[in-house]
Amino acid sequence: MSDDRDQQDGRDDRGSAGRDPRPRPRYGEYAPEGWVNPVPPAETAPPAGQGEASPVGQQPTSWSQHPQQGQGAGGAQPYPGPAATAPVLSTGRRVDRVATFVLLGLAGYNVISNLLLVSGFSRTLLSAFSAQGYPVDDFTGQAALQQAGGAIAIVSLVVFVPMLVLTVRRLRAGKISFWVPLTAGAVVTIVQMVLVLSVFLGDAAFVQSLLDSARPAS
Repeated sequence: MSDDRDQQDGRDDRGSAGRDPRPRPRYGEYAPEGWVNPVPPAETAPPAGQGEASPVGQQPTSWSQHPQQGQGAGGAQPYPGPAATAPVLSTGRRVDRVATFVLLGLAGYNVISNLLLVSGFSRTLLSAFSAQGYPVDDFTGQAALQQAGGAIAIVSLVVFVPMLVLTVRRLRAGKISFWVPLTAGAVVTIVQMVLVLSVFLGDAAFVQSLLDSARPAS
């Protein structure tokens, strides 16, 4: 019995030898001066990735250095700008576009008409002159007039294609464009008048008939 009591006293002595006799601080109470926690804190391993060495020439990066996509500096969301709206055309621009489209339509109609009427150009033009009272019965240059009609059709087509390309480019750039088809139409009209008049005035019999019809009757 005495041996069991001695063994129990020995265990109590060994257990109390490793303890701090000073009272432990309670929750919310500062530790007394000079008190040291007898239980050492457990060593914690560094988070994954922090203990690894960075490759040579590469600086370690962090989340703060690479903000998320769609965020500005400091993680702030960028202010959404105003939605893009179609440019508002002024009154002058609208008038220019309307006039440009009208002139393009007239130019296209003129080209198509010249191409369709090229085979009967001489006959159609002489009929129109006859309806106006000109003495076309004495005209002998039908073959030359037909050739002039073919030349007019070719000139109309050659002028129309670059005119259309230039007009579309100016419209896309927002520039004034009505003068382009207007100038092209004036050029084609001048060429047409020169070719037709040169054929009629080159016929001596037709010119003489014009002079005779212009003389007042005695």
